[in-house]
Amino acid sequence: MNKLLDKNIIFNNSDIEKKLNRISLQIIENNLKESKITFFGISDNGIKIAQKIIKHMLNFSKIDYDYVKVTLDKKNPVNTIEFDKKFDIKNSSIIVVDDVSQSGKILLSVVSKLIDFNPSKIQTSVLINRDQTSFPIKVDFSGISLSTSTNNHIDVEINNKEEIKVYLS
Repeated sequence: MNKLLDKNIIFNNSDIEKKLNRISLQIIENNLKESKITFFGISDNGIKIAQKIIKHMLNFSKIDYDYVKVTLDKKNPVNTIEFDKKFDIKNSSIIVVDDVSQSGKILLSVVSKLIDFNPSKIQTSVLINRDQTSFPIKVDFSGISLSTSTNNHIDVEINNKEEIKVYLS
């Protein structure tokens, strides 16, 4: 069977931009007293989504920001977390960003690592929350929550024009 027939687009780029705009407003609202927010984008999609959230935030707020790319082995996240640059988040607000949260294991692993740096606040943001959390992590900001079967797979594709599409297969 053709692989494209197995994938159904559930969100196009226009839908996603609206979701990211809403997330950016929620982040501003929850961080009004902060002078700076540091975003930690997980792997390629997480950092691209974080950059898009920041772009939307700049339309509404002058909060200073930074972003750090987090790389890890998604099958064994606990001991494989690396950051692309040095950072100082002591007593500052941070937001961990990923494209999809299914079990919560990856978000929890990154949050656990960042606690050692003594931030004042840690929040999480995902584009798609699968509502199948197996680990004790709360998603603070999500584009949408989907109650899907564990047999379903969500693909978030970002093309070279930074356009995002979400597929369900």
